[in-house]
Amino acid sequence: MLEHLFVNVCIIISFLYFTGMILKKTESLHFRLLLLMGLFFGILGLALMYFTIPLNNNTIVDLRHLAAVTPAVYFGWVPALISAIIITIGRIVMYGVSTSSVVAGIGMIGIGLICSLFTRIPLKNLHKLQVMNIASLLIIFIALFINLGLPLTFQIFPFHFITSLLAGFIAYAIAEQIKRANEQFHRLERSATKDFLTNLNNVRQFDISYNDALRQAKEKNEKLSFLLIDIDHFKTVNDTFGHHAGDEVLKELGKVLTFHSRSFDIVSRNGGEEFSVLLLDCPHEHAMTIAERIRKEVEQHTFPINGEQSISITISIGVSTFPDTVSSTGEEIFEQADKALYLAKRTGRNKVCDFQMVQAV
Repeated sequence: MLEHLFVNVCIIISFLYFTGMILKKTESLHFRLLLLMGLFFGILGLALMYFTIPLNNNTIVDLRHLAAVTPAVYFGWVPALISAIIITIGRIVMYGVSTSSVVAGIGMIGIGLICSLFTRIPLKNLHKLQVMNIASLLIIFIALFINLGLPLTFQIFPFHFITSLLAGFIAYAIAEQIKRANEQFHRLERSATKDFLTNLNNVRQFDISYNDALRQAKEKNEKLSFLLIDIDHFKTVNDTFGHHAGDEVLKELGKVLTFHSRSFDIVSRNGGEEFSVLLLDCPHEHAMTIAERIRKEVEQHTFPINGEQSISITISIGVSTFPDTVSSTGEEIFEQADKALYLAKRTGRNKVCDFQMVQAV
């Protein structure tokens, strides 16, 4: 009996581990992922139903209900209900249609529904899991009573109850460990690619995105435009209102740049008060139009710096485009935009300049 219990615990741990590997690749629980989790835990329930725990020559128990309880705690009602439906169908397929199969199937659907309702309970995960576990065991008790009668049910149920609670604790411990590991991985991944203040691409990710975008522009014979943006007199903002206000301005500017760029453009914070936008498949004339639109939007935008006070700022922008304004290699795109930005700053700020203007000076 203990070896069968050990096998069941190993199955649960293995499935939770592979679930963690899937979730490591994403931070958002979109609907397709919820469907996948429901399928995955449904398969877990079938595995637990197949590897039953024998109590004696005539009676067996299993931990299939945990395959609905666990996803309900961590993913919500959708995968819990899908898992319960898969387990119910599997029970009928594996053991045929009979009174006991129908009762067990109805019980499993009831477990899925109860777990779905309990997902909204404001409890910690451990408490929520064991509340669902106990509620599921009550449904299992009723199903056992209908199928086996009261005397045999009282012989089986205490062991099933204790085993389920123990397995629930183990599932919780493993799931929480995997959850914490994935959260730490995602934090490290974000810190390696995202600016901590604005959540835009940081300079490291900008270099990667720039090289990829330039390579694709060469391969597809497309235009790649680049906007280099600097906040005018940003030091004055910090000196007058404090660094916290400066940080608020930087965060708000990141939102403005993202909102007024195209959805597929790449917005980055290159450092300090310097930002950039990579405009994919964008000719130079269109890039100048976009840059001017962004400049006007920033000029007209109100930047809150605390709960009651807000300020206005302006930006200067340098623009360059591969291959319209740079050599065939495209290596000069940043240098040209930097020179154009310097011209905009030197000739009055709050303007857009390109390399052709630099050459004309």
